[in-house]
Amino acid sequence: MKKIILSLITAMTMSLAMNAQQIETPFAYPQAPDTLSTLEERTSYVVMKFWDNCDFKKVMPDTAKFNRAFRDYISFVPYAYTDSIRKSANALLNRFKDNPKAILQIAEQADRNLFGPEAPFWSDEVFIMFARSVLANKKISNADKAPYMEKVKMLNSSQVGANVNQISYTTRHGATHDLYSQNGEFIAVIFVDESCADCSIIMLRLETDVAVNALVKSGKLKIVVINVGEATSEWKKEVADYPYEWEVGSAPDAAKYIDLRNMPNIYLLDNEHKIVLRNMSVDQLLRICENLNLQQNTTTKE
Repeated sequence: MKKIILSLITAMTMSLAMNAQQIETPFAYPQAPDTLSTLEERTSYVVMKFWDNCDFKKVMPDTAKFNRAFRDYISFVPYAYTDSIRKSANALLNRFKDNPKAILQIAEQADRNLFGPEAPFWSDEVFIMFARSVLANKKISNADKAPYMEKVKMLNSSQVGANVNQISYTTRHGATHDLYSQNGEFIAVIFVDESCADCSIIMLRLETDVAVNALVKSGKLKIVVINVGEATSEWKKEVADYPYEWEVGSAPDAAKYIDLRNMPNIYLLDNEHKIVLRNMSVDQLLRICENLNLQQNTTTKE
């Protein structure tokens, strides 16, 4: 399988190089030498050498050409060594350390191609590399830094092992609660929105699962369902019959504090509100609950 991927990457590199010449971009893309045999080696070479033939004085002012080149550059990131990506990104950014306009231009494309809804894939680590160059540049205004600061903080607080950000919400009964007020050996936080076609099935599966119910009743598991939309009358009616042991609330600003680019989204927290798992499916949660319940039953019998 890896050989197939390597062949595809090689073909893609050659195709990009030929296309660059055909559409008259200002520089030719590099091709990895045949002496490099592994996927990681070849893509890392391309990433490291990508901008070598670029005449930035011509490319940067031409937004369309730069955007296309950056998108092609990013396409190799998933397969390259992290160290090569870091060195390449630092070299590109250091070239423009005294040019805040160029740094913002690069960061905007990193946002579009590594973080935003149009991105071909998400890479938090690589996006943060580019975002930090904005935050560290003294010539860039606080206003221009603000959206990158918000995203970096949100991403850092959404990683496994991090303490989840404090998120306040309005419960289905109208009270104001927050995540840190919820206790349990494990806390499953399920974020949903109005576009969630599968949410009714997800809730039904959780509500009828023997292991989930046993863990909830024993206090080992706390279920928290947070709607990231407004607490409309329709929503209140929909959640009125959720189990009374569940904490159910609405937090329209939740995406400012935790990564919710995938919806619905399930985070599993420990009793200190640290993230154990993220971007979980309901199947993953049910398997974990089954194992926890088996452990609980074994301990009880002993």
